[in-house]
Amino acid sequence: MADVIIRGCGDYYAPVEGEALPDVRALAKETLGKQVRRVGRFILLGLVGAARCVGAHAPPAHTAIYLSSRRGDLETNVEVMQDLFARGLAPKPLSFINTVSNASCYYVARHFGLHGRSLFVSGVCFSFETALQAALLDFEAGQVRSALVGGLDTLIAPLAIERRRLGLAPGAPVAEASHWLWLETGPAQPGDLVLEASEAFADRAALIAWLSARGTEKNRAGAGAISGRRRLRRDRRRGGPAPLVPLPRRARLL
Repeated sequence: MADVIIRGCGDYYAPVEGEALPDVRALAKETLGKQVRRVGRFILLGLVGAARCVGAHAPPAHTAIYLSSRRGDLETNVEVMQDLFARGLAPKPLSFINTVSNASCYYVARHFGLHGRSLFVSGVCFSFETALQAALLDFEAGQVRSALVGGLDTLIAPLAIERRRLGLAPGAPVAEASHWLWLETGPAQPGDLVLEASEAFADRAALIAWLSARGTEKNRAGAGAISGRRRLRRDRRRGGPAPLVPLPRRARLL
């Protein structure tokens, strides 16, 4: 398989103190250069993170989107449920459509003019790593040449109830985040940052052991060490790529 090159990365991260959530509409308008109407925080922060990742560049139209989240657009789902069951009202049509969390993929694709495949992955642990692995499998199969891979989670007020949903203690620190990578496949050039793999580790000691082993291998290889660019190794077994399996809670992505 050709090299998978990291063309860009960008994120949004905001710790939330008190009960008031940050106003993301003004941020989205500033970042995107236009206002996006009738959408919630989940879609807006997905757009902000993807736009910061791409920057001034334009991803090719065939770029695929792989979006991940712990629980998706829960804010919109809660609003629709409150309309239905607490107020006895029919949900707004666009809100009902946006309860499907991959609607955020549509808005990202529309903003950048993309028509590649899209995938939404949800999971309590390591949803981003799972989305990244799915993208790498598609790269290896030759189905994708460019991809935006994102991880996105938002909060819902009141935060006292939100912490209970998340299984956190009262007053525990919470934050919102939208992290993205832009990946392309092709021959790497000097100075390119190349992604070779995502690997999971049971704990910090396992990570340190892996890094130490990698350093030993490079010292033994001599000429095999690569200068001028950082590399992350893709773990591949003889029979092909490693299968997607549930990952330990404290695994780490490299």
